[in-house]
Amino acid sequence: MKKAVVGGVVAGVIVVAAVAAAKNAQSGGSPEEREAQKATKREEMFAKMQANMEAMPDDFPPVALFNNIAAIRETTERILELLEKD
Repeated sequence: MKKAVVGGVVAGVIVVAAVAAAKNAQSGGSPEEREAQKATKREEMFAKMQANMEAMPDDFPPVALFNNIAAIRETTERILELLEKD
């Protein structure tokens, strides 16, 4: 009984590892390329969200929150650029 349980667990782990490997193979490219693809997707999603927010009134609470997040993001990017210069 215990051997069957252990065997089942091992088989499950192997399947999960195989699925993860296949998923990585499908995404293709080096880790840097995959990270660049993720960054592009994030930027596209942010642009879509920004377009939706621009259609709402300025005093709508989600718009104010979004504007604050956008300002924080810009500040963070400037800080990172300054740190990279040093």
